[in-house]
Amino acid sequence: MNPQRSLLVFPIDLPQSQAFVRTARQLGFRVVAASSEPLDPAQFPDCATAYLPYVTDAAFDVALADLLARQRIDAVFASHPAIWWHLRALAERGDFPHAFRLCNESPYEMDWQPYGEAYRWAEACHAAEPLAPGEAAPALPVSNYAGLYRSYNLIPGQSDNTKLLALAQIARQLARGDVVEIGALYGKSAFALAWLARFHRVGSVLCVDPWEIASIRNQGESARLINRAVGNRDWQQAFLGFCASLAGFDNVNYLRAPSDHAVGLYREAAAAGGVSSKEFGRTTVDGRIALLHIDGNHRYEAVKRDLETWLPLVGEGGWVLLDDYVWAFGDGPRRAGDELLASRAVSAAFVAADTLFVRLEET
Repeated sequence: MNPQRSLLVFPIDLPQSQAFVRTARQLGFRVVAASSEPLDPAQFPDCATAYLPYVTDAAFDVALADLLARQRIDAVFASHPAIWWHLRALAERGDFPHAFRLCNESPYEMDWQPYGEAYRWAEACHAAEPLAPGEAAPALPVSNYAGLYRSYNLIPGQSDNTKLLALAQIARQLARGDVVEIGALYGKSAFALAWLARFHRVGSVLCVDPWEIASIRNQGESARLINRAVGNRDWQQAFLGFCASLAGFDNVNYLRAPSDHAVGLYREAAAAGGVSSKEFGRTTVDGRIALLHIDGNHRYEAVKRDLETWLPLVGEGGWVLLDDYVWAFGDGPRRAGDELLASRAVSAAFVAADTLFVRLEET
């Protein structure tokens, strides 16, 4: 596409259209946003705006041709099915006054694409064998896993789908107890843990994160690029994102505190029978951890301290996960993870994506 020409997005009122506009503008294209409804140009400050009659109006075809010519438009994005089909017929007509092409597939295909991707992953997840020896609960229905995949991938974060599949498998082998995550950010992996814990009736998920820079500022010399980047994050925004990401669950809560301080709060909450927050209300915790996911500061000393602090609370046969065991910016999680493997009897250990999964031996 010639970036000197313009791209028409019509109708602009639909969410898919507005998402496309953001991408097009980031790529440097000039965008004309058009609607058949009253349009406030202030809503689209980076776009030219235009009015087009309803596609059912006899004047539509002439108005479209005029707009394409005046704005030098040679491509159109249309996310409404009826409009897309009409525009495709016009684009294929040899006598239409201004040549253009549609730059998206059928909206029906666009709608299905993320679901098709989710179902392909879900079928693989449903067919996967348990990752550790011993009994496992039955796999959930394929449609459930597809729903997990779709929602999980709407949340910002670097936890990928290979890790999600491993989480779904070990959830089938978890004993009852609390799921504790150190480092939550926007709540991507927390969402998966909460979803799986609810369906498999494991217990509550408690996320430990101060959502401030002090605890994450220094992740080691090798992580200097990461250290530089985190200073530009708005941590309150991340916290608000976490609350929105997990808002649909009644088995989730958080402790907004550094890990070494939060462990005392966790013990107190377990003694009291639960933890409370204004966002999630009261959530039961019992003080026995079935799964511990460590994804806080990746400096070796910090990961080791998280293990020393929280590992005594993990029950027999419980799981310990060290995020970024394979990490381009340092070896803190790997060193701490290798020490864990050397010092504890384990019944299973493997790496999925970048994460070390360890199941402690039952005595």
